[in-house]
Amino acid sequence: MISIDNAYYNMQQIINEDAHILAQTDLPWEKLNDKTVLISGANGYIPAYFVHVFMAHNDIYESGIKVIALCRNKERAIERFNKYTHRDDFLLHIQDVCDPIQIEDDIHYFIHAASPAGINARNIEPVSTFNANILGCLNMLKLSTKKNTERFLFVSSVDVYGILSPPRRFVETDSSALDCMNPRNAYAVSKLAAENLCACFLAQHGVPIVVVRPFQIMGGGIALDDGRLHIDFISQMLSSDKIMLKSDGQAKRTFMYITDAVMGMLTAMLNGSPGEAYNIVDENGEASVLELAQLMASLVSRKKIEVGFDYEKRNAIEVTSAPSVTTGDSGKLRELGWQAKLSLKDSASRMMRYYGLL
Repeated sequence: MISIDNAYYNMQQIINEDAHILAQTDLPWEKLNDKTVLISGANGYIPAYFVHVFMAHNDIYESGIKVIALCRNKERAIERFNKYTHRDDFLLHIQDVCDPIQIEDDIHYFIHAASPAGINARNIEPVSTFNANILGCLNMLKLSTKKNTERFLFVSSVDVYGILSPPRRFVETDSSALDCMNPRNAYAVSKLAAENLCACFLAQHGVPIVVVRPFQIMGGGIALDDGRLHIDFISQMLSSDKIMLKSDGQAKRTFMYITDAVMGMLTAMLNGSPGEAYNIVDENGEASVLELAQLMASLVSRKKIEVGFDYEKRNAIEVTSAPSVTTGDSGKLRELGWQAKLSLKDSASRMMRYYGLL
């Protein structure tokens, strides 16, 4: 049995290791020297990594990057970033991104990653989901027109692609019809609308926007009740000796570890062209739902994990409405010099280690 204190230490150790690995990667970091970066939704597990990486880069190279972390929940933000709150290169800005944003500091880089946290939350509150994605992006873009903005990175989603027929790896020029009358599409439709909003601000105001579309990202910090596939498997393994699939497990997805994903986003922000969108995906991380479950189960050595099927949930709407294939092509990002480092097995192992399964 792992104590709470030891579990917390292990979590922080993994985040610290990841941040230092990222801070020493080959990127044009000099573009960020003595610049200010505003990160919205910084309490989220992916945007929080941007904070950790920039602070680690300051620690290693004294690069003078100032980080402004925009968060809605003050208590959670103080808990997540407590080791930075006393530092001059870190500022916590507490507000809802749906409200107009007023920050006096000059801001050179915007990373807009504020969005509803999990699949379950999106489905329960589609209106709040839509507002967060549209109003949040609009408020960040409006603020950027008042600053000396060098790049505006919008973290979109693979969901903007919808369902392609016949199924294939998505490329950035792909598009498909999204049913705008289905409230379950609030997240996908509002992300797509926010991408267009970014394009409009580039055309009308010259805001140098870059869009990234992440696929499935593995990493620590996701709530166990979030609803995403890989965290659902971890949640089940923590509470039982089984992973029960709600489908036949044949749907295919693409997974990657958070360090490779954040590296891809930074590559797009610093090396990409304004007005372009980039898939954040690793073709080597493709696996069916069943294959991922079997892989994650096989990694647990201290108990035997059974992979089975929950036939009673087979007809649930979240199962029947899910695309059969969500895989992508990373060629456009690789042209900028990016390359994934971790295999699917290593990605799953590192995430499972964070949650105390390994």
